[in-house]
Amino acid sequence: MKLKIKSQIKEVDLILLFDVMALLIFGLVSVASASFPTTIKYDVNRFYYLIRQLVWMVLGIFSVLFIIKVNKNFIKKNIDWVFLLSIILIFMLWTPMGKLVNGQVRWLKIEIAGREIFAFQPSDILKVSSILFLAKYLAKNFNKIKEDSIFVTILVIMGFSIVPIMIKDFSTAIVIGLALFAMFTSAGMTKKEFLIMLLMGLGLVILILMGPGSKYRRERIMGLIASDQGDVSDELYQITQSLYAIALGGYTGSGFFQSKQKYANLPEAHTDFIFSVICEEFGFVGALVLIILYLILIYRGFKIATQTDDLFYKFTAIGITTYIGIQAFFNIGVTCKILPVTGITLPFISYGGTALVMSMVAVGLLLKISKDGN
Repeated sequence: MKLKIKSQIKEVDLILLFDVMALLIFGLVSVASASFPTTIKYDVNRFYYLIRQLVWMVLGIFSVLFIIKVNKNFIKKNIDWVFLLSIILIFMLWTPMGKLVNGQVRWLKIEIAGREIFAFQPSDILKVSSILFLAKYLAKNFNKIKEDSIFVTILVIMGFSIVPIMIKDFSTAIVIGLALFAMFTSAGMTKKEFLIMLLMGLGLVILILMGPGSKYRRERIMGLIASDQGDVSDELYQITQSLYAIALGGYTGSGFFQSKQKYANLPEAHTDFIFSVICEEFGFVGALVLIILYLILIYRGFKIATQTDDLFYKFTAIGITTYIGIQAFFNIGVTCKILPVTGITLPFISYGGTALVMSMVAVGLLLKISKDGN
């Protein structure tokens, strides 16, 4: 058994494997520090969140090993119902199972006898399932990709993948949309199709932002613009405190566990704004190392996509690499006041069980493609 696992690991992209391992270790260290004030607040074990993150990481490792070993046809055969299930889970956010967190319903809760025992974000499952489903369709219809009927079907797939979640989780929908768009572009999108999708995408974004439920989104966007004149509104409080944390870190940081901002001034320090804590404790050097690790992952992901001869694998690798790269950019962009607050977590680093496992599932697919994609 050990020999089989070792032989399978040796056949994958080792640079990508070690890069992800470094990200996971970086994440555990960061969660241990960033979550410390939250454990004090709720009076739990000081390493409560670290232990939970470690448990989820172990589950993710088993998922990676399973994906590397399983046959490709098994994935293609089962992705249809997994994609359908993930969409159904998104619609369940409108049911009593939807959990309100920080004013938004992005979580589904599982309760027994009125007591919550588990909660997860269905959007994390949708990210991977939509990529695999569209990859399967593009590969199957690659020779007919210029036909209008194929284009309409792709629009329908993207619509079901984006529109329902966009109402509840706007930023995640953007991440999914860009990943699917990149896949279709690589399949041979025409200029006409590009223009149609661009106009439809912009129209959908404007429609959602102008809706009655998006007032807080408009305030965050306008507040970010107005802040250039020195106006610091409530919507910009998190970003302002994030910038203070980054500034306090300097070049080499204040030291591990020495962040001051995480104790009172930086909300969601171990999830959405964990990069700010990293900057404060490890400085510019630590932040640069983390960004380089993401750049290596993105480079190896696209390299794997170009080297494989299997179309299903190729489109899958492009979609996964795009989604991880865009999500990392969104999170870091928010902490540096390049983007308004989105609620997007930092892949492999932020605390969160569903997000961590599904990110590792995505990387498991990349490693599998690097192993037997040719």
